[in-house]
Amino acid sequence: MKLVTQEEMDAHSWATIVGGLNGFALGTVASVGIYALAPKRYPRLFTLPWSIRTAVAIIPPVFTCAVNAELASNKFDEKMYSSEFTQHKLLEEHRRWAKLTTTEKFVESLSNNKYKIITALWAASMVGSWVVVNRDPILTKTQKFVQARMYAQFITVGLLLASMGLSVYEENHQLNKQPKKEDSYLKEMIQEGEDEIKEHESVVAAAANVASNVSAPASQKN
Repeated sequence: MKLVTQEEMDAHSWATIVGGLNGFALGTVASVGIYALAPKRYPRLFTLPWSIRTAVAIIPPVFTCAVNAELASNKFDEKMYSSEFTQHKLLEEHRRWAKLTTTEKFVESLSNNKYKIITALWAASMVGSWVVVNRDPILTKTQKFVQARMYAQFITVGLLLASMGLSVYEENHQLNKQPKKEDSYLKEMIQEGEDEIKEHESVVAAAANVASNVSAPASQKN
């Protein structure tokens, strides 16, 4: 039975925390969406006691945080103990991440999720622009939609420029640069497999040689 090392426990804890934070963010978006739609469709919500309204706001983030943390934990265990190769890769990535500074971690996280962030902010800008433009009583619905889309496109262009600036910053500071060469551990595994095959072939050849030497005198006697 193999004992779990402290490094493995740290990597598992970090994967679980990240999963929980992602779930919390998703639940927070759901809570904001509920309270954004409630005034028009469910106005009775704001007549309920504060305890119930607080529960409506808290339950989605807490629920999604717990569920996503559990899913992340199970996914990590599945990857970690499925093979020695994946275990080595996960621990290697954990060591690399632990060596990064807070700024490097922040920049790399932004870089790895920049398209998700851009998409989410674009959708939020569309909704926000529509809420602002919809207050104008003079414009028609078509004009309001066009106006809201123009605002959202302007914000999207700004986000894309920020994404380009992030890429330039990474390039100048040599951040998020992982080697693309073949993994050394994979080479070792392939070499070990080839050595085992050669050893097996040598054993088979030796056994065949012994068998031929034993059968040769017997054939001469006959």
